[in-house]
Amino acid sequence: MMLRSPFCLYIIRYATLAALVTLAAQAAQAASTPAPAPFVKLPAVAPVSLIPSANLEGPPGSREISGLVASKIHPGVFWAHNDSGDQTRIYPVNRSGKIIKSARSDDAPGVYIGGVVNSDWEDIALDASGRVIIADVGNNSNARKDLVLQYVIEPEPTVGFAPLFKSVFIRYPEQKSWPPEKSDFNYDCEGIFTKGDTVYFVTKRRSDSLTRLYRLDAPITGVVNDLTPLADFDIRGRATASDASPDGKRLAILTYEAVWLFEAATPGGDDWFAGSVWWLPFKDVKGAEALAFDGEDTLLIGAEEGAGKIYPVKISDLHRVR
Repeated sequence: MMLRSPFCLYIIRYATLAALVTLAAQAAQAASTPAPAPFVKLPAVAPVSLIPSANLEGPPGSREISGLVASKIHPGVFWAHNDSGDQTRIYPVNRSGKIIKSARSDDAPGVYIGGVVNSDWEDIALDASGRVIIADVGNNSNARKDLVLQYVIEPEPTVGFAPLFKSVFIRYPEQKSWPPEKSDFNYDCEGIFTKGDTVYFVTKRRSDSLTRLYRLDAPITGVVNDLTPLADFDIRGRATASDASPDGKRLAILTYEAVWLFEAATPGGDDWFAGSVWWLPFKDVKGAEALAFDGEDTLLIGAEEGAGKIYPVKISDLHRVR
């Protein structure tokens, strides 16, 4: 029987522990990486020319509209906002593009959000609890460490001012350096949406034509929350906006040249990329960066930097591709 010295036993135990730690890290990395993105063959159809239904007035029309979402408590009202460079305001607009005037001042349209900055507001959503969620997650350089969701109780459109409810900071668990290598420039986001009170993100990647779907689980204030990666999909471009249908069954994603529609494969689930898929290419729309459901059957695209317009798209016009 061979006896081992205490030093040898220590080395063996250390090596075993190191191997277990490595295996655990590899397993965690594998668990956080979605399966390869499915590739959907697209039909050979010509892009359609979308016809605007309205011109946006005020700041949403004269700057760069970046987010649009239907109110849950004010019928016919949509909340819009601009990209970086504007004040910290959200704007209540109707389907004709008109801003609902503030009762406080005609010279200060929209609802001012106190206690926040507009580093790079990219999208807006509403959750089931009636909170407006402003996504300050624009990250063109992939170098930001202050990506944040700003929550505001949905205000009355004419109130003029609304206080901040809470801030939730987020990060991508795959990102290990700021900025990363150019081959990993995948941590920008211009589209968020909700199902119930859960917030989801679709990324605008620059290293390929995929988008990655993330979920924010059990958000906590005062810390940086890791997003949960769910799935990838090849959208043949860069995702610029997203929204979910009122019932949460369908997810719409916008690029600069097309709109995509996904239906969850599992009833009540969030596996939109695994279900049925529809697609519609379009042309002659500049800067398409806002998207909202208008009921169950229509999508509204907000576009045209410096001359904002609303383009309606009937869901029945999309081509089923899977």
